[in-house]
Amino acid sequence: MYTLTAENKYGEKLELTHNPCYDITEIDGLYPPEAVINSTKTAGMDGAVFNSAYMNSRTITVTLVVNGPAEENRIQLYRYFKTKYPVRLYYKNGIRDVYIDGYVSKVSVEYFNQKQTVQVVVECPLPLFNATAESRTEFSTVESLFEFPFAIDSGGIPFSEIQIGKQESIINGGDMETGVLIRLNAVGNVVNPKIYNTDTGEYMIINQEMQKGDEITINTRKKQKSVTMLRDGTVSNLIGKLQAGSTWFSLIPGDNLFAYEADEASDNLRCTFIVNDQFEGV
Repeated sequence: MYTLTAENKYGEKLELTHNPCYDITEIDGLYPPEAVINSTKTAGMDGAVFNSAYMNSRTITVTLVVNGPAEENRIQLYRYFKTKYPVRLYYKNGIRDVYIDGYVSKVSVEYFNQKQTVQVVVECPLPLFNATAESRTEFSTVESLFEFPFAIDSGGIPFSEIQIGKQESIINGGDMETGVLIRLNAVGNVVNPKIYNTDTGEYMIINQEMQKGDEITINTRKKQKSVTMLRDGTVSNLIGKLQAGSTWFSLIPGDNLFAYEADEASDNLRCTFIVNDQFEGV
Protein backbone atom coordinates (compact mmCIF):
# COMPACT_ATOMS: atom_id res chain seq x y z
CA MET A 1 0.00 0.00 0.00
CA TYR A 2 1.07 3.57 -0.63
CA THR A 3 -0.20 7.12 -0.31
CA LEU A 4 0.31 10.02 -2.71
CA THR A 5 -0.45 13.59 -1.64
CA ALA A 6 -0.06 16.85 -3.57
CA GLU A 7 0.67 20.19 -1.92
CA ASN A 8 0.25 23.42 -3.88
CA LYS A 9 2.19 26.66 -3.41
CA TYR A 10 -0.37 27.86 -0.85
CA GLY A 11 0.34 24.92 1.47
CA GLU A 12 -2.98 23.20 0.73
CA LYS A 13 -2.82 19.40 0.50
CA LEU A 14 -4.88 16.88 -1.44
CA GLU A 15 -4.47 13.14 -0.89
CA LEU A 16 -5.07 11.34 -4.17
CA THR A 17 -5.05 7.84 -2.70
CA HIS A 18 -7.83 6.66 -0.39
CA ASN A 19 -9.90 9.45 -1.93
CA PRO A 20 -13.37 8.57 -3.30
CA CYS A 21 -13.06 11.35 -5.88
CA TYR A 22 -10.16 9.69 -7.74
CA ASP A 23 -8.68 6.31 -8.65
CA ILE A 24 -4.98 6.33 -9.52
CA THR A 25 -4.23 3.93 -12.36
CA GLU A 26 -0.50 4.60 -12.84
CA ILE A 27 2.43 6.58 -11.42
CA ASP A 28 5.51 6.71 -13.62
CA GLY A 29 8.90 8.12 -12.57
CA LEU A 30 9.30 6.82 -9.02
CA TYR A 31 12.33 4.68 -9.92
CA PRO A 32 15.93 6.00 -10.00
CA PRO A 33 16.39 8.59 -12.78
CA GLU A 34 18.58 8.08 -15.81
CA ALA A 35 22.19 9.26 -15.77
CA VAL A 36 24.24 10.86 -18.52
CA ILE A 37 27.75 9.41 -18.86
CA ASN A 38 30.30 11.58 -20.66
CA SER A 39 33.31 9.77 -22.12
CA THR A 40 35.99 10.28 -24.76
CA LYS A 41 37.25 7.75 -27.27
CA THR A 42 41.01 7.53 -27.64
CA ALA A 43 42.80 6.35 -30.76
CA GLY A 44 44.43 2.97 -30.39
CA MET A 45 42.56 2.07 -27.19
CA ASP A 46 39.54 -0.13 -26.75
CA GLY A 47 36.48 1.43 -25.18
CA ALA A 48 36.52 5.02 -23.92
CA VAL A 49 37.80 7.20 -21.07
CA PHE A 50 35.27 8.27 -18.47
CA ASN A 51 35.00 12.05 -18.03
CA SER A 52 31.96 12.83 -15.92
CA ALA A 53 28.42 11.78 -15.08
CA TYR A 54 25.26 13.46 -13.86
CA MET A 55 21.62 12.62 -13.20
CA ASN A 56 18.87 13.90 -15.42
CA SER A 57 15.95 15.74 -13.90
CA ARG A 58 13.01 13.55 -12.89
CA THR A 59 9.63 13.45 -14.61
CA ILE A 60 6.70 12.06 -12.61
CA THR A 61 3.49 11.28 -14.46
CA VAL A 62 0.31 10.56 -12.51
CA THR A 63 -2.66 9.06 -14.35
CA LEU A 64 -5.99 8.90 -12.57
CA VAL A 65 -9.69 8.36 -13.16
CA VAL A 66 -12.06 11.10 -11.98
CA ASN A 67 -15.14 9.80 -10.20
CA GLY A 68 -18.47 11.62 -10.07
CA PRO A 69 -19.36 14.37 -9.87
CA ALA A 70 -16.68 14.48 -12.58
CA GLU A 71 -16.71 18.21 -13.33
CA GLU A 72 -16.44 19.24 -9.71
CA ASN A 73 -13.70 16.74 -8.88
CA ARG A 74 -11.72 17.50 -12.05
CA ILE A 75 -11.76 21.25 -11.36
CA GLN A 76 -10.60 20.55 -7.80
CA LEU A 77 -7.46 19.00 -9.29
CA TYR A 78 -6.66 22.23 -11.12
CA ARG A 79 -6.26 24.00 -7.77
CA TYR A 80 -3.41 21.68 -6.80
CA PHE A 81 -1.87 21.11 -10.24
CA LYS A 82 -1.53 24.55 -11.84
CA THR A 83 0.49 24.54 -15.05
CA LYS A 84 3.98 26.12 -14.61
CA TYR A 85 3.50 26.47 -10.83
CA PRO A 86 5.35 24.54 -8.10
CA VAL A 87 3.91 21.45 -6.47
CA ARG A 88 5.27 19.15 -3.77
CA LEU A 89 4.46 15.44 -4.02
CA TYR A 90 4.50 13.31 -0.87
CA TYR A 91 4.88 9.55 -1.33
CA LYS A 92 4.74 6.99 1.46
CA ASN A 93 4.99 3.22 1.34
CA GLY A 94 5.89 0.53 3.87
CA ILE A 95 9.55 1.56 3.96
CA ARG A 96 9.94 5.18 2.88
CA ASP A 97 8.16 8.43 3.65
CA VAL A 98 9.47 11.06 1.22
CA TYR A 99 8.66 14.14 -0.81
CA ILE A 100 9.93 15.79 -3.98
CA ASP A 101 9.47 19.32 -5.36
CA GLY A 102 8.61 19.99 -8.97
CA TYR A 103 6.66 22.11 -11.44
CA VAL A 104 3.52 21.14 -13.30
CA SER A 105 4.36 21.00 -17.01
CA LYS A 106 1.15 19.47 -18.34
CA VAL A 107 -2.38 18.49 -17.34
CA SER A 108 -4.29 16.56 -20.00
CA VAL A 109 -7.91 15.39 -19.78
CA GLU A 110 -9.80 12.73 -21.71
CA TYR A 111 -13.21 14.36 -21.44
CA PHE A 112 -15.19 11.86 -23.48
CA ASN A 113 -14.09 8.57 -21.98
CA GLN A 114 -16.77 6.63 -20.16
CA LYS A 115 -14.96 7.84 -17.05
CA GLN A 116 -12.88 10.99 -17.37
CA THR A 117 -9.13 10.40 -17.17
CA VAL A 118 -6.59 13.02 -16.13
CA GLN A 119 -2.84 12.81 -16.64
CA VAL A 120 -0.57 15.18 -14.69
CA VAL A 121 3.12 15.62 -15.63
CA VAL A 122 5.45 17.07 -12.97
CA GLU A 123 9.03 18.05 -13.84
CA CYS A 124 11.44 17.83 -10.87
CA PRO A 125 14.73 19.71 -11.56
CA LEU A 126 16.33 18.15 -8.45
CA PRO A 127 15.75 14.42 -9.00
CA LEU A 128 16.27 13.02 -5.49
CA PHE A 129 13.49 12.24 -3.02
CA ASN A 130 13.83 13.81 0.44
CA ALA A 131 12.83 12.18 3.73
CA THR A 132 9.79 13.89 5.22
CA ALA A 133 11.29 13.78 8.74
CA GLU A 134 14.64 15.41 9.51
CA SER A 135 17.06 13.89 12.03
CA ARG A 136 18.87 16.06 14.59
CA THR A 137 22.12 15.35 16.40
CA GLU A 138 23.13 17.69 19.24
CA PHE A 139 26.70 17.72 20.44
CA SER A 140 25.56 18.88 23.88
CA THR A 141 23.07 16.92 25.96
CA VAL A 142 21.45 17.39 29.34
CA GLU A 143 22.31 14.76 31.97
CA SER A 144 19.80 14.33 34.77
CA LEU A 145 21.28 14.60 38.29
CA PHE A 146 18.03 14.32 40.25
CA GLU A 147 17.64 11.04 42.16
CA PHE A 148 15.62 9.63 45.03
CA PRO A 149 16.28 9.72 47.92
CA PHE A 150 17.68 13.23 47.97
CA ALA A 151 18.58 15.97 50.36
CA ILE A 152 19.18 19.65 49.70
CA ASP A 153 21.95 21.32 51.63
CA SER A 154 22.16 25.04 52.23
CA GLY A 155 24.19 25.60 49.06
CA GLY A 156 21.58 23.92 46.84
CA ILE A 157 22.01 21.04 44.37
CA PRO A 158 21.93 20.88 40.55
CA PHE A 159 18.99 19.04 38.97
CA SER A 160 20.88 18.55 35.69
CA GLU A 161 23.97 19.71 33.85
CA ILE A 162 24.95 20.10 30.20
CA GLN A 163 27.55 17.60 28.98
CA ILE A 164 29.54 19.06 26.10
CA GLY A 165 30.30 16.48 23.40
CA LYS A 166 33.05 17.56 21.00
CA GLN A 167 32.71 14.55 18.65
CA GLU A 168 29.60 12.81 17.35
CA SER A 169 28.59 10.26 14.73
CA ILE A 170 26.21 11.83 12.20
CA ILE A 171 24.02 9.24 10.46
CA ASN A 172 22.97 9.62 6.84
CA GLY A 173 20.12 7.11 6.53
CA GLY A 174 19.62 7.70 2.82
CA ASP A 175 21.24 5.99 -0.15
CA MET A 176 22.86 9.13 -1.59
CA GLU A 177 25.47 11.63 -0.44
CA THR A 178 23.69 14.66 0.95
CA GLY A 179 24.39 18.09 2.37
CA VAL A 180 23.65 19.06 5.96
CA LEU A 181 22.32 21.98 7.97
CA ILE A 182 24.61 22.94 10.89
CA ARG A 183 23.57 25.34 13.64
CA LEU A 184 26.13 26.90 16.00
CA ASN A 185 24.73 28.64 19.07
CA ALA A 186 26.85 30.78 21.40
CA VAL A 187 26.02 30.84 25.13
CA GLY A 188 28.95 33.21 25.64
CA ASN A 189 31.71 34.80 23.55
CA VAL A 190 33.28 32.38 21.02
CA VAL A 191 36.17 33.13 18.66
CA ASN A 192 36.42 31.47 15.23
CA PRO A 193 34.27 28.31 15.39
CA LYS A 194 35.62 25.28 13.54
CA ILE A 195 33.96 22.05 12.36
CA TYR A 196 35.88 18.97 11.21
CA ASN A 197 35.00 15.77 9.40
CA THR A 198 37.36 13.50 11.29
CA ASP A 199 36.97 10.71 8.72
CA THR A 200 38.10 12.77 5.73
CA GLY A 201 40.06 15.62 7.34
CA GLU A 202 37.80 18.20 5.68
CA TYR A 203 37.04 21.30 7.72
CA MET A 204 35.02 24.49 7.78
CA ILE A 205 36.41 27.44 9.73
CA ILE A 206 34.49 30.69 10.18
CA ASN A 207 36.65 33.67 11.14
CA GLN A 208 34.02 35.38 13.25
CA GLU A 209 33.74 36.33 16.91
CA MET A 210 30.37 35.25 18.24
CA GLN A 211 28.56 36.95 21.11
CA LYS A 212 26.14 35.40 23.57
CA GLY A 213 22.88 34.64 21.76
CA ASP A 214 24.38 34.54 18.26
CA GLU A 215 23.37 31.71 15.94
CA ILE A 216 25.38 30.73 12.86
CA THR A 217 23.62 28.54 10.28
CA ILE A 218 25.69 26.62 7.73
CA ASN A 219 23.78 25.02 4.85
CA THR A 220 25.73 22.66 2.59
CA ARG A 221 22.69 21.26 0.76
CA LYS A 222 22.73 21.35 -3.03
CA LYS A 223 21.46 24.63 -4.51
CA GLN A 224 21.14 26.06 -0.96
CA LYS A 225 24.76 26.64 0.13
CA SER A 226 25.02 29.52 2.58
CA VAL A 227 26.56 30.71 5.86
CA THR A 228 24.54 33.25 7.85
CA MET A 229 24.53 34.65 11.37
CA LEU A 230 21.52 35.79 13.36
CA ARG A 231 22.33 38.53 15.90
CA ASP A 232 19.70 40.65 17.66
CA GLY A 233 17.10 39.80 15.02
CA THR A 234 19.36 40.72 12.07
CA VAL A 235 20.69 38.13 9.61
CA SER A 236 24.09 38.74 8.02
CA ASN A 237 25.99 36.86 5.32
CA LEU A 238 29.24 35.22 6.51
CA ILE A 239 30.37 33.63 3.25
CA GLY A 240 33.26 36.08 3.18
CA LYS A 241 34.35 34.91 6.66
CA LEU A 242 35.06 31.33 5.52
CA GLN A 243 38.74 30.48 5.82
CA ALA A 244 40.49 29.42 2.62
CA GLY A 245 40.43 25.64 2.22
CA SER A 246 37.06 25.23 3.91
CA THR A 247 34.88 22.49 2.41
CA TRP A 248 31.12 22.31 1.93
CA PHE A 249 30.52 19.07 3.81
CA SER A 250 28.73 16.16 2.16
CA LEU A 251 27.57 13.17 4.21
CA ILE A 252 28.10 9.71 2.77
CA PRO A 253 25.44 7.04 3.48
CA GLY A 254 25.95 5.61 6.96
CA ASP A 255 28.18 6.98 9.74
CA ASN A 256 30.03 10.29 9.44
CA LEU A 257 32.23 11.39 12.35
CA PHE A 258 32.38 15.13 13.08
CA ALA A 259 34.01 17.29 15.74
CA TYR A 260 33.98 21.00 16.57
CA GLU A 261 36.10 23.51 18.47
CA ALA A 262 37.00 27.20 18.47
CA ASP A 263 40.12 29.33 18.86
CA GLU A 264 38.73 30.60 22.17
CA ALA A 265 35.93 29.53 24.54
CA SER A 266 34.77 26.41 22.69
CA ASP A 267 32.81 25.44 25.84
CA ASN A 268 30.48 28.34 25.03
CA LEU A 269 29.56 26.77 21.70
CA ARG A 270 26.63 24.42 21.05
CA CYS A 271 26.47 22.50 17.77
CA THR A 272 23.52 20.79 16.08
CA PHE A 273 23.49 18.80 12.81
CA ILE A 274 20.19 18.54 10.91
CA VAL A 275 20.10 15.85 8.21
CA ASN A 276 17.46 15.26 5.55
CA ASP A 277 18.04 11.81 4.02
CA GLN A 278 17.84 11.57 0.22
CA PHE A 279 16.95 8.65 -2.04
CA GLU A 280 17.24 7.77 -5.71
CA GLY A 281 13.88 6.06 -5.85
CA VAL A 282 11.04 4.56 -3.82
